Parts: sequence; structure tokens; C-alpha cells
Amino acid sequence: MLIVLILLVVGGIWQNIMLKREANLFLQRGDIYRVNSHDIHMYGVGEGKPTIVFVAGSGTPSAFTDFYFLQSELQQYARSVSYDHAGYGWSERTNIPRTIDTVVEELHELLQTAKEASPYLLVGHSLAALEVIHYAQKYPNEVKGILLLDGGSPEFYAKKNLEISSYLINRVTAGLRVTGVARALGNIGLLLPFAGENIRYKGLPNKIKEIDIAMYYNHLGDNSNVNSIRTMNENAQLVIDGGYLKDIPLHIVSSDSGGNWEKVQQQLLHWSNESHQETIANSKHYIHWSNKEAVLTKILNMLN
Repeated sequence: MLIVLILLVVGGIWQNIMLKREANLFLQRGDIYRVNSHDIHMYGVGEGKPTIVFVAGSGTPSAFTDFYFLQSELQQYARSVSYDHAGYGWSERTNIPRTIDTVVEELHELLQTAKEASPYLLVGHSLAALEVIHYAQKYPNEVKGILLLDGGSPEFYAKKNLEISSYLINRVTAGLRVTGVARALGNIGLLLPFAGENIRYKGLPNKIKEIDIAMYYNHLGDNSNVNSIRTMNENAQLVIDGGYLKDIPLHIVSSDSGGNWEKVQQQLLHWSNESHQETIANSKHYIHWSNKEAVLTKILNMLN
């Protein structure tokens, strides 16, 4: 027991030393904007309309690396932007509660401040389904369409037990991060799936890999995500209360997780009169990495 304790203490010291070193190695890609009294990082490439707005899922360490492949491939066809939620990537932490209204208003202000022209094609992964649906509820005239990447339905996220299990996963992964265990596992090639790292890291160029892995070791199980998790049920209910999207096109790309997840994906079909759902075989939750070419094709089809 004493040996384990010593190893964890040493691992924690190693983790802190490496975080300070990595912070000085990788300068931000993109721009920083002051929104709602804190700094938010945004990365944009390409030209044309509609502007594709990528929104990362819960706990994703860096939107820049998470959507790097899609933004690189799409820049010859359209303008695309991605941004880091508060406390992740190069965005500043904030104590402002992460209610869905606040998060959506911050995204709206960010797009306006950065002069990113509408209409927008909103692409949301996982829990970001709530964010992009609510954005369309609040600003329907700015939204050309929505693409969900293995997102859950508002009805799914309104369940109390999901909030509890998400919180427990966050705390466990936070423990692996601060004790240096996650970094030690990574050094022997075992990257955890909770942030998609075990899939995404392998597909990135070497220089981007360095940024991605540093963000992973910095933000895995970050406390900033706890605020989003604690308001998950309330946020989902607010989206439900906001009503359906009427004729805004809604495309749902789903992983083949089977079971209850299929029912969740079918629930999403009722959120728009112009909806379409497709399950991609042999896919993972981070579907834009496990099946990146298929997702790229779906986005190009929506642009056309």
C-alpha cells in the first residue's frame, strides 16, 4: 500500500512538471475572443457559405485537434470554425454556470464578435446535440441545418441516472490525470476512450499529435466539465420546453452501439419535419474519427 501511495505521489509531481513544460511548447492555433467576461478560443479555416460551426462533445480536450481532419478537408469547400468550451483547449476557465442558455448565448456572441457570417451549418458531437438544437431554437433564422455526430436526444439527457454516471466517470478520469496514471498509460500506448484519444491520436499529423496529447493530459476529467454535467438534466429539459425545430434540416449520423442507443437516435427524428437518420456500421462514439471519411461525405452532401 505504501509503495502504491509513493508511486501516486511521484506520478502527481511528474504530471505537474510536464504540464508546465507543455504549456510553453504549444502556442494557440486560431484566435482568442473576450466573451461574457472570459476568453474563448476559436479556430477557423476556408471560405464560403454556409459557415460550418463544429461544437465538441462533453469532456473533449481540444476542439482544434478533434475537428482537425474535417476542417482541413472542408476548407476548399466552405468556411468552418471550431471553438473550445470554457476551461478546455485554449479557452479560459469560468465560474459562470453552464446553463444551456448561457452556453448558446456565448456561442452566438462569439460568432458575432469574430464576424463569422450566417447562415450556419451546426455540427455537434455527443452532448453538443443540446447546444446546437437550442441554438436553432433561439436563432432559427441563422441556421441552415444541423448535423449530429452520435448525439443523444434531449429526452435521453434529461434522465437523472445519466448525470450521475457521467459525474462518476469524470471524477475517475480526473484521478487518473492528477496522479499521472493516465500519462503513464499513454506512454505505453494505452490511451483512454472517454475523450476519443485512443482513436483520434493515431490519425493526426505528428505536429498536431503533440498538441493533442498535451491537451489530453491537461484536460482529461477536467473540473470545468463538472459544471456542464451537473446541469445536464436541467439543460435537456429546457431544450425540450423550447419545442421542435419545424423545417430546419436535421441529419443524424449514429454509431452502431445497438440496444437502447437505437431508440435514442429514433427519438431525434421527431425533432424536425426535415430529419434523416443513418447508422454507420463498425463505428465508435467518436464517429468523426472511427469513420471520418463517411462523416466528411455526409457534411459535403449537406453543403450541396
